[in-house]
Amino acid sequence: MISRLSLAAVAAFTLAGAAVAQDPPAPAGTEPGPDAAKPERACFFNRDVRGFAAPDDKTLYLRVRSKDVYRLDLKGRCPDLDWETRIGLDSRGSSSICSPIDVDVRVRGPIGVSRCPVSAITRLTPEEVEALPRKSRP
Repeated sequence: MISRLSLAAVAAFTLAGAAVAQDPPAPAGTEPGPDAAKPERACFFNRDVRGFAAPDDKTLYLRVRSKDVYRLDLKGRCPDLDWETRIGLDSRGSSSICSPIDVDVRVRGPIGVSRCPVSAITRLTPEEVEALPRKSRP
């Protein structure tokens, strides 16, 4: 008898806890769309890169096609990145770059070529591009 009562109490407590843990329903007309759960992927082709700017040795801005700007955050210091006039992008698998694992930045310095892994890729909004200092715009 006690075990059945305990089991029923645990089940009731579990159901009550699950009901409290749920998010309240959204007001009518504000339900998220089917794309709300998925962030937009920042993909581009390496052949579409038209220019770059490196304000420091850990950040790279790429002009892609005519209007898009992407920020690549590097995993660590990339020697000579902010001094070079040419860089290379090594993409893996195909020329499509969608995530940090898809690309390494190559920079030729006085002691040879450095391969710099990317930790994040972010597509900037037009407002974010306008907010960049002139020297950082590709």
